[in-house]
Amino acid sequence: MTRWRAYLLLLFVLPLPFGGYTDWAWPLYTAITSGLLLLELRLHTQNLTTLPVAFVRSRWLWVGLLLIQLWVAAQALWISSAHYDTWMYLFKGFGYAGFFMLTLLLVHSQNRIQQAIWTIVLAAAFQASYGSLMVLTGWEYGFFEAKWAYTGTATGTFVNRNHIAGYLEMALALGIGFLLAQSTVYRGSLRQRLRQAIQVLLSSKVILRLLLAIMVIALVMTRSRMGNTAFFASMMIAGALALVLMRHKSKSTTILLASLLVIDIAIVGTFFGVDKVAERLQNSSVDTESRDEVTRDSFLMWQQQPFRGIGAGSFQTTFPKYKSPDVVDSNVYNHTHNDYVQFLAEFGAPAFAVMLGVVLVSLWRAIRAMSVRRNELLKGAGFGATMGIIAIGIHSAVDFNLQIPANAYMFMFLLAMANIARWAEHGPRAHSSVQRTPKRAKHHVTHATTETPNP
Repeated sequence: MTRWRAYLLLLFVLPLPFGGYTDWAWPLYTAITSGLLLLELRLHTQNLTTLPVAFVRSRWLWVGLLLIQLWVAAQALWISSAHYDTWMYLFKGFGYAGFFMLTLLLVHSQNRIQQAIWTIVLAAAFQASYGSLMVLTGWEYGFFEAKWAYTGTATGTFVNRNHIAGYLEMALALGIGFLLAQSTVYRGSLRQRLRQAIQVLLSSKVILRLLLAIMVIALVMTRSRMGNTAFFASMMIAGALALVLMRHKSKSTTILLASLLVIDIAIVGTFFGVDKVAERLQNSSVDTESRDEVTRDSFLMWQQQPFRGIGAGSFQTTFPKYKSPDVVDSNVYNHTHNDYVQFLAEFGAPAFAVMLGVVLVSLWRAIRAMSVRRNELLKGAGFGATMGIIAIGIHSAVDFNLQIPANAYMFMFLLAMANIARWAEHGPRAHSSVQRTPKRAKHHVTHATTETPNP
């Protein structure tokens, strides 16, 4: 239980110190994650306990993530020209891979799925409330110090408005999936339906919907063009998939999905500045942006070392050698505004293919969860993972959200949740992954190949 509480606390504090981007925050996250993972694995090894089904079913995914870390170690030794930066990225990468594994091990029951999602929603709602308050009051403070960039827009405790937008996209996706899992079917007489409506108004569902509205307000107030575009596009894509794939869906599910679009865009957006986001989109052009040129030069950089890459984490020191004359010389480019191209250039094609494979397999499993699972919570978790992966996938084409530790950890959570939604048990024994076995029994794992009906 102590490990679980520590995990939830980590989930909540991840975005607080500038999205974990500081030199002390992300090493702390890696150390905590590694410690919790080792303790959890030790428990299963010493007590000969049953591993969660989702962890076993996802073994090739976390093995792939660990192999990528071995590749980064090889880059640090023989390939990278920025050895220190690559070693640091290796340390960071072990934190990400470890968090993926830790989530699969710890989030093994419906109760824990709910607690984890509530923790993320509360953390995101805090970021949204704080960021909006700073804009509306004009105080403009970030994490215990005055903001030096992106004043007039919501940034929460992040530095960059686009990065809090990425965080909110993923948190909103999980929250909306959780809300769908609680859809209410009204039956019976008018009096019974009235009683059911009152029960809904007094339930946590209303609180959840209110928190999601606050998060949408903050997302609009970030004025992030692709952040808002990615959120609404991913909601429409995931919503369409849900309406097609979800079996036995109620009318309330369709109404809820439609209301999310109508209320959040037409009402919330009107009062909190969706018109300004639209104006930024209209005023965007290749003449006023240098992102296209940086992405182009980064792709050319990859073509020089297509197989082995330039070395994870070495973009900042290597890019100046490939920068074209039409790129602004006064700017220091820590990252290219395209996660796909930066990962490809730094890691090389084989390692990038493994990364992409982990993401696509997880996305497919999240979509399958919406189709084949009977449990409403697991279907909702599948929706949330689907929407979140699509959202950050769209946003990453023009930004570097996955270079921000808090967002990278959240993305690992989404990938893990996609596999949990697909494979987690939900019968009477699903409330604990730790099952005692005889002391002399051989270590074993559980393999579930068929869907267990609801009790």
